[in-house]
Amino acid sequence: MNYSIRCLQTTLVLVCLTLTTFAQSLITGKVVGEQNDGIPGATITIKGTTRGTTTDASGGFQLNASPNETLVFSYVGYVTQEAIVGNRTSLTIKMLTDTRSLEEVVVVGYGTVKKSDLTGSVSTIKADAIKEMPVVSVDQAIQSRAPGVQVTQSSAAPGGGISIRVRGANSINSGSEPLYVIDGFPMYPDNGAMGTAGNRQSSNAMATINPNEIESIEILKDASATSIYGSRGSNGVVLITTKRGKEGQSRVDYEGSYSFQQIARPIEVLNGSDYARYLNILERSQGGSPRFTDAQISQIGEGTNWLNAITQTGALSNHQLSFTGGNKAMRYAFVANYLDNKGIVKNTFFKRYGFRLNLDNDFLNGRATLSNSWSYNRTGSSNVATDRGGPGGIIITALGLDPTVAVYDQNGNYNYPSYDQRFNINPLAEAVEGYDRDNINRLFGTTALTVNIIEGLKFRTSLGADVVNATRNTFYNNYTFTGRQYGRQLERANRNVSSILNENILSYNKQIRPGHNLDVTLGYTYQQESNLFNSASTRGLPSDDPESVNMQNGSRPQIPNSGRQDWTLQSLLGRVNYNLKDRYLFTVTFRRDGSSRFGPSNKWATFPSAAVGWRLVNEDFFQNSALKNVFDDVKIRASYGLTGNSQIPVYRSLGGLSTYNYVFGGGLAAGYGPNRIANPNLKWESTAMLNLGLDLALLNNRLSMTFDVFSNKTTDLLLDVSIPQSTGFSTIMLNSGALTNKGLEFSTNYKIFNNAAFKWDVSGNISVLRNEITDLGQSTPFFANSTSGHLGVFGSWVEAGNPIGVWKGYKYVGLFQTDDEAQTFAARAGYPKYEDVNGDGKYTADDYVVMGNPNPKFTWGLNSSVKFKNFDFSIFFRGVHGNDVRNLQQSEMGDGVQKINQIGDILTDSWTPTNTGASRPVIDGRRDFISFRRSSFFIQDGSFVRLQNLALGYNIPLHTKYIRSARIYASGQNLFLITKYKGFDPEVNNQGQNNLNRGDDYDAYPRARMFTVGVNLGL
Repeated sequence: MNYSIRCLQTTLVLVCLTLTTFAQSLITGKVVGEQNDGIPGATITIKGTTRGTTTDASGGFQLNASPNETLVFSYVGYVTQEAIVGNRTSLTIKMLTDTRSLEEVVVVGYGTVKKSDLTGSVSTIKADAIKEMPVVSVDQAIQSRAPGVQVTQSSAAPGGGISIRVRGANSINSGSEPLYVIDGFPMYPDNGAMGTAGNRQSSNAMATINPNEIESIEILKDASATSIYGSRGSNGVVLITTKRGKEGQSRVDYEGSYSFQQIARPIEVLNGSDYARYLNILERSQGGSPRFTDAQISQIGEGTNWLNAITQTGALSNHQLSFTGGNKAMRYAFVANYLDNKGIVKNTFFKRYGFRLNLDNDFLNGRATLSNSWSYNRTGSSNVATDRGGPGGIIITALGLDPTVAVYDQNGNYNYPSYDQRFNINPLAEAVEGYDRDNINRLFGTTALTVNIIEGLKFRTSLGADVVNATRNTFYNNYTFTGRQYGRQLERANRNVSSILNENILSYNKQIRPGHNLDVTLGYTYQQESNLFNSASTRGLPSDDPESVNMQNGSRPQIPNSGRQDWTLQSLLGRVNYNLKDRYLFTVTFRRDGSSRFGPSNKWATFPSAAVGWRLVNEDFFQNSALKNVFDDVKIRASYGLTGNSQIPVYRSLGGLSTYNYVFGGGLAAGYGPNRIANPNLKWESTAMLNLGLDLALLNNRLSMTFDVFSNKTTDLLLDVSIPQSTGFSTIMLNSGALTNKGLEFSTNYKIFNNAAFKWDVSGNISVLRNEITDLGQSTPFFANSTSGHLGVFGSWVEAGNPIGVWKGYKYVGLFQTDDEAQTFAARAGYPKYEDVNGDGKYTADDYVVMGNPNPKFTWGLNSSVKFKNFDFSIFFRGVHGNDVRNLQQSEMGDGVQKINQIGDILTDSWTPTNTGASRPVIDGRRDFISFRRSSFFIQDGSFVRLQNLALGYNIPLHTKYIRSARIYASGQNLFLITKYKGFDPEVNNQGQNNLNRGDDYDAYPRARMFTVGVNLGL
């Protein structure tokens, strides 16, 4: 009995001691900055656990903790601090500003490196910059955020095409988009290869990726940074790192926004009565009688605004829910997103929904990690024919259609006015009655196993996949131009793309002796892609309802189309980084690629690079000089290397076959015949890159600056070279020619104020680029394919000594003022006058000169953000200068010759005997308008300054058990534009990602001005 009592007493004592030791008490306190002002949103976690909280608007916090536990205090821009609870129930923590920005880790190919040790040219964009404005795709988010990177929204349609050039176009015919690498998986953003094409510009392949999943973006620009990607590095590399879970408190975050959109700059055309006056002038010029009397003109009034008829107020709704957290053994990030963008043109929209799961599991006592990075996204879009022109191109049709005709007749049926007596069309019917839907499913990601073999040595093997299924259903009923022409038409297309990747990377990173740090990476990769496409169409269908027709319902089935393309890439890679005493930095990189795209004699090629860096700030002479008091860091960089471009169509090194019909035995038979000549010697385009850089940090690292000067030379250009017709072919693809891109870049960031109550950051960048074709080799100068055949204009002119994309034609020098002056050139008074280059008294192709250049002379971006207590404000400007745009849209509905509607000022700005100082030629239906369209009259200055984004936010001082943080904001995008350009917007490119025909504006989808309200909640 006594033994039992003693045991009970002992147990009670131990319990009491345990309760005393581990009892939790409420800890209150405040987190302040160096000026003793509270820091809102700072994170407090209990070390080794997932418990924690964040500070309220004044920096205060409450948290239950035991005396033996340690609190960890962290906040972006401040040094992380720890404090043992002990017997305290209240404490104040002063956070110190973290001035070690140069110790930031930068993601590079197949690894990371401290920013201070970086020898290559790399620009970094963080998630905060991406979140500043609502965007549909990641490429929109990097616009003007990094020097040397030009992003062009070639189509403003929802989910429309984007084109990116990193330090210019390094090829003429091959792809010039940068390589994207998302969590280690490389992909080329070929809009055409990822979609189902059709009579409109391809949609954006990168719009299938949710930009709100992104943690950071690194853009690799020089050989030291890109040659690790070998044959795919010459156009730059965009490295994307998505959000991952971190050890600590589990978090739930919601982000939601709603935007409405309106046409930013409508194009004014003639109203109904003015159009009637215009037609009367045109009829008289051709010897006819006026079509309208004065009484009829007065009754017409404004008439129909066809552009207003097909447009609407657009909307963009974006919602995202994130779950992040984890512990020492497992970390997770789950992101779900939904986006719905209703376009400003009726019956156009883009929708995307999907999710991402990033999961990291440690095992073998932390020596091994299994990482999963997978996402699934489904997009759906409704489209109309824009950015292409021709019959049914509803933007150019709406601008040029007869405004004296109403949209509907007296019975409520569509009217079909004549478009210059070429075809009858109603653009509203084209928009709302046409059915053109795309659906894309994309499963994308990698699973990787990383094993730490010994200290400093680890091995990573991964398996990834990118699987895309794209379908397109198109139906034109009897209300549309195509439907009436063919008795309705139904088309269904399908594309399946699957890419498999295996990578095996061995890395060693260790200080081999004091002051000597070695980082070595070796690897082998294998990637294979298969792209299958098929389509079928039929005509003569019985119904106008797209939901009730099928292929078998058509009475006139068309010949189906299908194809398949496969390619394989194998690679060996390596990189050595050597840091000597934090002063001298050396990087050597190589990659050897073998590609199925090239001829048997040149399947493999090697792409090496070398770079050096010198951190003068750590030299004794620097530390002992007055410079120490001025500069916190000074680093000089230099790199040189080779990269390649493998983005050519597959099978071009091989001969091909096409089907041919011929008569055999009195009947029609089908057979095969060659369609091109094989070239087994076809090899890579190769770009030699030289880069010199300077990195500076001043004012206790508050001011940082980066300068880069570069020169890239691409040789062995892949061109279709003309050959004698006696061979049976007109061209053969050869390695022929060279081009250069030279330029300089500057970027800076200045933390003007940086305390908890008030922060003010200003960042900016500027880039200068000069592109030149230096040699065409065996090819003769040529015109690229025309943007529009029926306009009669040429594509760009390709000749050594010129930049890529220049236009060649007649130089417009004014107007003939008398018939006598014009007679020599078979013209009349008021007709256009061009420069007679050879002086022969007539206008011929010998008088063509280079008349415009779509390549900007320089681009820039300027961003400023302010945080004052609970308020935040940001403003972002960007500009493009020195580039030309060819306004083909105006060349069709502003020539003063055709019977289509014209731009609004043509009656006042056209030459007449009493208006001889006019800027436009006389309105005359007899005039040669093809030569006029080929002239420099329609080459316009495309320079602009745009207020890209303006945002104001407020952090609500709401700190409850269930809500960690709350922020509301309002913003505006594309609020104003300063430009001389006379189209919808100077930032346009009818030909999408095409290298040669850039800067053409024709049938462009109007760009919108957008206003947004949103909320961010932390739960």
